[in-house]
Amino acid sequence: MAFPVDTLTNVDHESLELAAEEYMSQLPYRNHETSEFLSLSDSKQIAIGLCNVSFVPLYGMDSKKKLLALFSPDDFTTVVGLYLLGQWWGVEDVLKTAEPSRTGLIKVSTLGERIVLYVLNRIVLRHEKSSEDVSFLCHCEHESAKILWKDGEAIGFYSYKPKGSLCRNFLTQCYQLPVMDTVFVRKCHRGKGHGVKILEDFVGSFRKELIGLKYPLSKAMYKVCEKYFSIYPADKEILWEVEKIGSPFQRTLIAKNLQKLKLKAEKDPVVSKLNFEEDDVTAPMEIEITKVQETTEYTAEIVEETITDITKGKYNLFFEQ
Repeated sequence: MAFPVDTLTNVDHESLELAAEEYMSQLPYRNHETSEFLSLSDSKQIAIGLCNVSFVPLYGMDSKKKLLALFSPDDFTTVVGLYLLGQWWGVEDVLKTAEPSRTGLIKVSTLGERIVLYVLNRIVLRHEKSSEDVSFLCHCEHESAKILWKDGEAIGFYSYKPKGSLCRNFLTQCYQLPVMDTVFVRKCHRGKGHGVKILEDFVGSFRKELIGLKYPLSKAMYKVCEKYFSIYPADKEILWEVEKIGSPFQRTLIAKNLQKLKLKAEKDPVVSKLNFEEDDVTAPMEIEITKVQETTEYTAEIVEETITDITKGKYNLFFEQ
């Protein structure tokens, strides 16, 4: 059985959206006695109707390219399915692949992979994150990212800014080194070394350069870096925690930051409990979210709403501000 990511390789977004708009235009005239349902992976069936179907932007602030989404009748902020290739797909099925060669970290390039990245970022991450985690904005259409595939399923991703790429909040300035800005691994796959593998892949892609991880790093990401340095001690001089574009005055060596944290932990028992004790280094690593908000994103609030006007038959988009 082929899944969307396997077939959306040579399909353009215009064709995908046109099919969704045609389906949407016919939905009000369907026979209500023969209701349509989407069966989810947990065998739950979701009725499909005007009250829980709406378009959502695939690339956040850019509302030009949209997906048709199905929302849970119990929570109208939770997407449970997407309309792709002329049919409804549950979120978990969108993350699957039937292609055996799709394994490990693979760079996002096709429309199908962009949709998988959207599902991981905007749907799965929001469902699995704790109250302390910070949601980050949708990836833009040309975001550099890699998806982590394992056993026919997308289980995580990381995105990065290549050296020389424009900073979207400082349009006249470019990143001075490659910078990883988001990392996510699904909860059921954490504690299995995927964090180190992701860091190995990122460093290996830019082996002859200084490399950055966006400030502020989470405690979990510091643990990943410490484990990585235990395997590759020579890389302590190339991995930097960077702010903004990563100029020489906007970066600090991660290895030095780790030393400071250890010294602080030795002096302060409270800090010692915050996952920086020596024994904790060997504990299962949990990748939550590592994200440095661009300058304007520090105070930005992500507001997502679905407004259904049944009387007018209109559906507003999710929006961010």
